[in-house]
Amino acid sequence: MKKIFAAVIILALSACACFAEGLNISEPEDFINYKIGTQRGTIAEGLAKNMLKEKAKEQLTTYEKATDVIQALKVGKIQGAIMDEAPAIQFVKNDPEVLKILPKPLTVEQYAIGFKQGNKELLDKVNKALAEIKADGSLEAIMLKYKEDPTAAKPEDIDLHKGAKGGKLYLGTESGFPPYDIKVGDGYTGIDIEMCALIAGKLDMELEIIAYPFDSLFMAVNSGKVDMICAGITVNEERKMFTDFSEPYEDAKQVAVVLTKDYKAEK
Repeated sequence: MKKIFAAVIILALSACACFAEGLNISEPEDFINYKIGTQRGTIAEGLAKNMLKEKAKEQLTTYEKATDVIQALKVGKIQGAIMDEAPAIQFVKNDPEVLKILPKPLTVEQYAIGFKQGNKELLDKVNKALAEIKADGSLEAIMLKYKEDPTAAKPEDIDLHKGAKGGKLYLGTESGFPPYDIKVGDGYTGIDIEMCALIAGKLDMELEIIAYPFDSLFMAVNSGKVDMICAGITVNEERKMFTDFSEPYEDAKQVAVVLTKDYKAEK
């Protein structure tokens, strides 16, 4: 499987003749001579390591947030970024003269909500609520809203069901992953936040949001600091070994983001 992932990445990256002005990438193997950035602890990090192999130590840099990866690309610290498609689209939409996405996705995957292994009671309740908001169209409406405009809602617009009779539902998330998880002032918005708020309402519980770096989320849920985690989390076999997952709520892709041909990084 690792060899397949590596081959997919190399083929996808080769679809573009260059990452930025002055870089010579004409063959798939050329890309391993340049620096890649990813968000720490994500599927993208694993994909980059599989591709770079022994060169990963020198040529792969990981960052806490997806926004940090893009900033590193724009200032020339890296020549390419690998990340989830939805945030990549938002970054490119904000800077179309600077950033672009290579045409072929690197992987196709699914997002789901994570739980401590064995917490079947909560998992079953969340799956039931998730099925309901899929069926009535409210989940699709949330996704369309934020993908059109990540600033479409303010934290105070989202009903967290304060004082709900069922107690608190503690959600672990990561706050720099638009359009799924976005920190606005002292609050949070985004697809994942509003979706989990709807789920909390179905459970008659108050949603309490706690932000962590992405690579700390699994430890947070498995240690009992939070009840569930949701931050554009891809389900794979490795993660299923130590975390239980809800039914998928979104199909997703990993893509490569690069500088446009005419943009020179502002070092």
